[in-house]
Amino acid sequence: MKYTLRFSAILATILVVVSCARQGTPSGGVRDETPPGFIRAFPDTLSTNVDVNIKEILLDFDEYILLKDYNKQVVISPPFQKTPIVTPMAMAKRSLSIKLTEPLLPNTTYSFNFGNAIQDFNEGNPLSNFNYVFSTGAYIDSLSVSGRITSAYNFDQPTKILVGLYKTDDKYNDSIVLQKKPYYIARAKEDGTYNLNYLAPGSYKVIAFDDQVENVLFDYGKEDFAFQEEPLVLTENTQINLKLFKQKPAYRVTKSEQKGHGHIVFKTQGSTTDVDVKPLTKDFKTAAIHSFQSKDSINFWFNPSVDSIEGKSQRLRFLLTHQDKTDTVSVLYTNLLKKTEMTVKSNLEGKLIPVNDYQMMVSAPVDKINPALINIFKDSIALPFTAKIDSVNKQLIRFDFQKNIDEKYEINIFPKAIYDITGKTNDTVALIITGGGREDFGNLKIRLTNAPTKPFLIQLYKKAKDYPLIKEIKAKPGANLFDFIGLIPNEYVLRILVDENENGLWDTGDFLKKLQPEPVYIYPNPIKVRAMWDMDETWIIGQAFETIPFIPVDDERKAMQERRQEIENRKK
Repeated sequence: MKYTLRFSAILATILVVVSCARQGTPSGGVRDETPPGFIRAFPDTLSTNVDVNIKEILLDFDEYILLKDYNKQVVISPPFQKTPIVTPMAMAKRSLSIKLTEPLLPNTTYSFNFGNAIQDFNEGNPLSNFNYVFSTGAYIDSLSVSGRITSAYNFDQPTKILVGLYKTDDKYNDSIVLQKKPYYIARAKEDGTYNLNYLAPGSYKVIAFDDQVENVLFDYGKEDFAFQEEPLVLTENTQINLKLFKQKPAYRVTKSEQKGHGHIVFKTQGSTTDVDVKPLTKDFKTAAIHSFQSKDSINFWFNPSVDSIEGKSQRLRFLLTHQDKTDTVSVLYTNLLKKTEMTVKSNLEGKLIPVNDYQMMVSAPVDKINPALINIFKDSIALPFTAKIDSVNKQLIRFDFQKNIDEKYEINIFPKAIYDITGKTNDTVALIITGGGREDFGNLKIRLTNAPTKPFLIQLYKKAKDYPLIKEIKAKPGANLFDFIGLIPNEYVLRILVDENENGLWDTGDFLKKLQPEPVYIYPNPIKVRAMWDMDETWIIGQAFETIPFIPVDDERKAMQERRQEIENRKK
């Protein structure tokens, strides 16, 4: 009995101690949404004449903090060659320590922007865009460059954008941008706006890039990039807007492989449409080469029954030529690869719009069509039609016949109606097509003001994941009226690509060649197409991107000084 009482007393004591050790916010209380408060720093924020040999910087806060995503959030200008040691990373403290591993530059203003890295320990409330600034000289540099970064080509606002300045002194050349971090650097906000503050007067190269690799350094060919052609001579607060483009990588052949019987693929970077492919091992009589500007592969097709490959396998050699660069590549071609049949699939999603051609996709480029083995019926009545291979995509067959709204059609394709260039032919295909009614689609008319004076493409995309292309129209200079008929009700986005050099392509930019991308215009808002509606929109070219207001550095300095005064008042 005494033992039981003694054990109960010990257990009760343990529970009390554990309960005391686990104190926290009472369950059901109001959630703390207040971010940590900055109290003081050593050296103090906005201090001048800071010792260049200082070893540690301390920042004190009014509650326990943690640093989250330090490498992704924090930007230091100018950057250090050796990364400082920053704590706390994994444990909570009231102070943030920055241990420097190299001397500071003389007469230089340093800016530490912590983004959303500083968060309170309990709730994770971030101290957003907290800036800590000091100078090793007699004053704080106060000039600023602000603006907005958008994409020159894509519809979505890019993320992880960094904006940088490089000093264009006698040591500068463009290759430095590919080798070193910018002298001044800032992280853009989600809407693309940025502020480079506390800058010294001087001449700078202005760049921006989408830091997907997250190393605060532009990775050529991997990340979107933007630059201002002429150096910025900074003597006053300046605003600069830039447009990111996909830097075209240097041309090279990355892979060569057999994909099927009569099908070899060459993977390339930098170009596909102006690459010459010449077989070296044998003379192919049925060879056909297909490539697309938007893809990174060149397809080499042939008919194995005509251009037979002897034996079980044979290594085929090809010469690929692009401008002044040539590559000899080899592909192991095997006859043992499992043979596949031709597939013929409808390219229609939903109901057929009467004004559109009916399209079918074939598994390989089509060589010939025998219309006598194809029938199209409406109510058991055969309809006249034409079937032709698409002029661009040879795997696409377009059927043109008289269509009415709210009607059903039957297409019968009998064996050997379609031959592809590898010698395969189709089995029987039977499809029922339903024509859409007026209640199934809407129409869109676009009128351009200030239409481009060079040839251009106007493109209509569905506002959805990956933005599928709905229609593309090649337009002559000055064309200003476009009809998009029979659109499924949805939201759509418009883009214009201008062929400024009239080479038949839209060309992206190239930093090392000092080339900006050819003009691109994106309609500022999605267009909602409704069923049974005829939309009529006027697009004033050149007004898609307007100047974005920004916060001058003087306002930020004022806010920082007010914060310092508040801290002094707390001390009293």
